[in-house]
Amino acid sequence: MSTHYFIGINTDESIQAALAEWQEELKLYVPMKQWPRPEEFHITLQFLGPAEKEQLDQIKEAWQGTDFGDAFSLEVSGIDIFGSPKQPRVVWAGVRPFDQLHALQQKVTASTEHAGFKTENRPYQPHITLGKRWGAGKVEGQLPQLDKRLTSPVMVEKVTLYRIEPGKLPKYVPVLVKDLEKE
Repeated sequence: MSTHYFIGINTDESIQAALAEWQEELKLYVPMKQWPRPEEFHITLQFLGPAEKEQLDQIKEAWQGTDFGDAFSLEVSGIDIFGSPKQPRVVWAGVRPFDQLHALQQKVTASTEHAGFKTENRPYQPHITLGKRWGAGKVEGQLPQLDKRLTSPVMVEKVTLYRIEPGKLPKYVPVLVKDLEKE
């Protein structure tokens, strides 16, 4: 199996701890097969899939000449799903505001195009995955915390290119980091 990559925004330890509490509560309602470890919580900007060294070098070169804009903060609020309410594929926490994040995501995807990576056809839906891959059983009632918000924001100060290493710890290894402008 070839090595896969993605570009994302990491979360700090306080956000990870708070989301881990949401996860524990969700486990009572939704039987997912995978519950990411708190240090794996992130917001994906672009999934790249497999990549050759030359492609990674092209991304590095593009990032050196690209201004990704100013640092900003995001609010984490609400729980939602991808897939059927009876058997969701993914349970996730939402993030907003969308405008700054969407602009950053567009800059990131533009920076990878010349390396041969395509943007997805479906609309960008920023989120933090809390659980994935439906397990056995059924959803027990309504998902909790649909309108809950974290009191601390996610500070978006850098963008990271990660290598995915299944079965290892850490699972996501930073390969390249691009700092955003700070005021």
